[in-house]
Amino acid sequence: MAAQTDGTSQLFVRQSTGLVREASALDATIFNAVFSAPVGATLAWGVFFALSAFPGADIVTATIIAGVINIPVLIMMALLASSMPRTGGDYVWVSRILSPPLALVSNFGAALSATIGATFWARYFPVFALGPILVTLGITFDNSQLIEWGTNFQTKNEWIFAGAMVMVILMGLILTAGLKMTFAWQNTFWIIASVGTFVAFAVLLIGTNSDFVAHFNEMNAKFGGGTAEAVINAANATGVTPNPGDLSATLPTVFVVMTFMMWNWWSVYLSGELKSASNRRRQMTTMFGALIWDVLFIALGALLLFKVTGYNFMVAVNTAGNSAYALPTGPWYHFMASLVYNAPALTFLIVGSFLFWSLPAMVGNTFMPIRTFFAWSFDRLLPEKLSEVNERTHSPVWAIWLEMIIITGMLIWSIAGTDFVTWLTLGVLAGVVTVVIVSIAALVFPTRRPDLYQASPANVRFLGVPVLYIVAPLSILCMAFLTWCTLAFPALVLAGNFDQNWWQVPAFMGMIVVVGLVVYFGAKFIRRSQGVDIDLVYRELPPE
Repeated sequence: MAAQTDGTSQLFVRQSTGLVREASALDATIFNAVFSAPVGATLAWGVFFALSAFPGADIVTATIIAGVINIPVLIMMALLASSMPRTGGDYVWVSRILSPPLALVSNFGAALSATIGATFWARYFPVFALGPILVTLGITFDNSQLIEWGTNFQTKNEWIFAGAMVMVILMGLILTAGLKMTFAWQNTFWIIASVGTFVAFAVLLIGTNSDFVAHFNEMNAKFGGGTAEAVINAANATGVTPNPGDLSATLPTVFVVMTFMMWNWWSVYLSGELKSASNRRRQMTTMFGALIWDVLFIALGALLLFKVTGYNFMVAVNTAGNSAYALPTGPWYHFMASLVYNAPALTFLIVGSFLFWSLPAMVGNTFMPIRTFFAWSFDRLLPEKLSEVNERTHSPVWAIWLEMIIITGMLIWSIAGTDFVTWLTLGVLAGVVTVVIVSIAALVFPTRRPDLYQASPANVRFLGVPVLYIVAPLSILCMAFLTWCTLAFPALVLAGNFDQNWWQVPAFMGMIVVVGLVVYFGAKFIRRSQGVDIDLVYRELPPE
């Protein structure tokens, strides 16, 4: 089974992937940062949900905690990625260190998590970006039609789907155009979105509470709402302050932040197309650069918002059913920031810039499942068509559009059947499965595959102890904490009902295991009937 009659290897589809190392360290850093926590977008949703579900939540402290517990995961991922820098990431590591079936489980978990993320950001576009800007423009120019359209994009399923599909189709076209074009769009949109977010930061830094209250009162009154004080009183939020010692609020808020920020290692799936991917320092710099960026600016953004609006006001305005809040849009971060001066040009710049967060966030979420299909196909687990690469753009076109079809199906499901927080939490649980399996592989790497480990960048010690022996168990503990949060705080995923719905968490994670195993053993059975032993593939690293 080792060779075909023409003498070419039968282990892999071909002797070269056809992918090109075109991504720079800057591309990868931005890729990580916008995948894990696109700052403005994370603030827009994270502040809203944390304060509405867990009054008293200290978002700044939670963000710092999330950053700290991410550190061992990043170190582990950087060491493994530099040791085996191939397309497929954890699929390559786990299959070569542990076993191919576990690699399929791990990689399916990551691909499912990413596809959930892609669906989230597509859905985010009409609800948190397009809708609010249309409402804001309608309010600014006294145009009821714009207000109606903006409200529809935030509340009506068919409008949300239409707006989300714009992002899905655009993402498919960009990815098909190749990696250089993809990163050009990613980086350009990230710059525009970041500029708008930093303008919001500057406005909040310079502005005062009296500026904000005056403009909020004036605008809210136009729609029959009350004053800022009335909003606070209606929610019984007078005197409410962030309390990091209240673990019932702080711990789930760490989870909320981690739904975005636990992914700073995602550039491992770029390793097959990243320049100098075998350089441990480059991998570390890429991941920790993204982590520092996220922690710093999420914490700073939250502090600046509370400085101007008041923490108790943000709690009150995010309390469901507050009759004193009558504005026809949600109390999103960018909308609140625009009210500080309520100047049309400034408002358009701040709110309009949030249109540009969804696409760069979608890049990593679509890129990874596409590379999963490619890697599985390259190892003959899936039809060979999915590993075909366009000679001009070096893009796996068939894999790209398969992922777009899957995203569309999941988008319909998510809009019809789930809320934003449940959808995000499912993505976290899928990621937990991946990280735990990778951690086990990292823990046994030095002893199970000493031939690969001894000469690899992962062979590094701290006080005489292999670093993998330290960071792998800590990574497992981090994942155990996230899983515990979903059970301890039902508002995160169980529809507020632990007694009836607790089984959904282990059932969902168990489903990932079952699907991964079915794909592997199903492919093995089919290929064996064709005279191909796919287990031979995993005895060596795939070609570049």
